[in-house]
Amino acid sequence: MKKAEFVEDSAFFGEGRDLMPPLKSSFTCRPRPFQRLLVAATAVLFLSQLAFCLTFYHVRSGVEVVLKRPLNVLLLGVDQPNLDRQGQEERPRTDTMLFLALRPELEQAALFSIPRDSIIDIPGYGMDRINMAHVYGGYELTKSLVEMIMEMPVDRYVMVNFECFREIVDLVDGVEVNVDRRMIYEDRSAGLKIDLQPGRQTLKGEEALGYVRFRQDALGDITRTRRQQQFMLALVSKLKKKETLWRVAQNWPTLMRISENYLQTDLQPTEILGLMLLLKDLNPQADLTMLTLPGEFFGPYWRLHSREIEYITEPFRFRQ
Repeated sequence: MKKAEFVEDSAFFGEGRDLMPPLKSSFTCRPRPFQRLLVAATAVLFLSQLAFCLTFYHVRSGVEVVLKRPLNVLLLGVDQPNLDRQGQEERPRTDTMLFLALRPELEQAALFSIPRDSIIDIPGYGMDRINMAHVYGGYELTKSLVEMIMEMPVDRYVMVNFECFREIVDLVDGVEVNVDRRMIYEDRSAGLKIDLQPGRQTLKGEEALGYVRFRQDALGDITRTRRQQQFMLALVSKLKKKETLWRVAQNWPTLMRISENYLQTDLQPTEILGLMLLLKDLNPQADLTMLTLPGEFFGPYWRLHSREIEYITEPFRFRQ
């Protein structure tokens, strides 16, 4: 009975035929316009989601580097470049040198001022003021000398010139400081004119530049570095105010122009964002230590005391 059924089935399908004809793949058919549009939209959606995830991961990673890890930033203010003996424009001197040590794990930060008149052995040039290092070897030479003095690495740097300083102060609508004395000084060759009355007041760009550059008193550059520290503290405090942030946001094109024309840095955008978030929660009065590298006058120079520098920087050295 089973054999008969088998013969009958064979006869029904035919000799040598497949039990079932092959199916035609839908991919062999030309896709309709709607199908192409659907595939393209799906691809775009997938790629956009992938790009967003990668970007978010990159931004978060960059921000976390600043918010969680120690970071040392060298802040340099340079003056106007001079002409060398051949009449060629040389690199500018560093008029201001600040070493910013951020320690998020300690919820602390320190701002160390390096007097521009600090005498140091510059490789290939002998003993000279540290502010001449940038003239001789640019940022790299300056960085190596600062690392030697501080015994800490420089991770990032920010370099601004006088014009950048003026415009940033004007961008935030001035900075309030207490001018400690009558300041009057003029240097026509350098285009510098300072005329400030004592007392608490809001200084705009040109006035603020005169305040941080004034050094015509008994301690010269040492007193000037203290004023620079006080000004930086006042500037950080103002940048924490909502109305200042709103003003900067409204003048975003001006900030971009200043950055492109006058500012040099190797900070990445994500790191800048992390710094903004870190400074937002920083209490300048309680969490920020400001010190000038200790030393003594040695003629027109400032001779640094290495042991004392090691002592004041020890709390901010990296812990392995």
